Amino acid sequence: MRSPMRALITGIGGFAGQHLARRLVQLGHDVWGTMRPGRGIPPRGVAADHLIAADVEQAEDIEAAVRRARPDALFHLAGLTFVPQSLADPTAAFHANVLGTLHVLAATKQHAPQCRVIVVGSGDAYGRVEPSELPVRETCPWRPVSPYATSKAAADLVAYQWSQSSGLDIVRVRPFNHVGPGQRAEFACADFARQLIEIERGKRPPRLTVGNLDAVRDFSDVRDIAAGYIAACEKGIAGEAYNLCSETGRTIRSVLDDLIALSGLSIEVVVDPAKLRAVDVPKLVGSAEKVRAATGWQVTIPWQQTLSDVLADWRARIEAQLS
Repeated sequence: MRSPMRALITGIGGFAGQHLARRLVQLGHDVWGTMRPGRGIPPRGVAADHLIAADVEQAEDIEAAVRRARPDALFHLAGLTFVPQSLADPTAAFHANVLGTLHVLAATKQHAPQCRVIVVGSGDAYGRVEPSELPVRETCPWRPVSPYATSKAAADLVAYQWSQSSGLDIVRVRPFNHVGPGQRAEFACADFARQLIEIERGKRPPRLTVGNLDAVRDFSDVRDIAAGYIAACEKGIAGEAYNLCSETGRTIRSVLDDLIALSGLSIEVVVDPAKLRAVDVPKLVGSAEKVRAATGWQVTIPWQQTLSDVLADWRARIEAQLS
């Protein structure tokens, strides 16, 4: 990207949004962002007057935000991201992820038509892939098994359609599972780390509750994923889609085992039926060959460093609660 560039991030107060904002600020760009009122945490380094209260489900909110920020690059991250929440309220998933994407693209077309738009989808949209299709490439058909995954597939298709028919410069990215400091406790890796630190601090007995530990997923550090968004913005081809992934499959059990080893604790692991999903994808591992060829991007942060940073983050959070 040219420097300085004016970048607008929808959902800047969310998990990935904060890391993306921080990286863009470090690179010298002028960073703006939208946040739902009362949701998320203002990212460090972004001027308060560059944070705009807006809900992507409200067209007038997003129109006002794009008109005010006048971005050269727009990173669309806002939406519903938690699978169980989508199962409880499928309509909310489609409002946030599909209607929200439509609102962002329409506002950009009207107020910043020369802007490059990075629409963030999800590797989860591939769903129940066949073993012969692993590692998953961008040509793999969608077979989503949750309202969240279905809504992200639909949003991806909306973005493709607009890239072909509206004249907008749109690049789609499909991040696979990503973890790191700042993630909400509802997600598996963060939930494990939170429970371990609570055990370490004597806030709970040495018993950790889990869901399905046998699923295989492709985990990356959120900071690498943020770098991938920027790489796609800088070098991605308009109209194309790119997986962002580590290309390494890990069972959820191995993630837990690694965290326990790093914590040095001796604990009992108990399956909580409430954390099991009625339908789950046994194995989902992606191919990053296309994005690597187009942009040179690949993951760089060692897995053990990611997990150590997650544990350190939860120590800081829980110590802050105790102080």
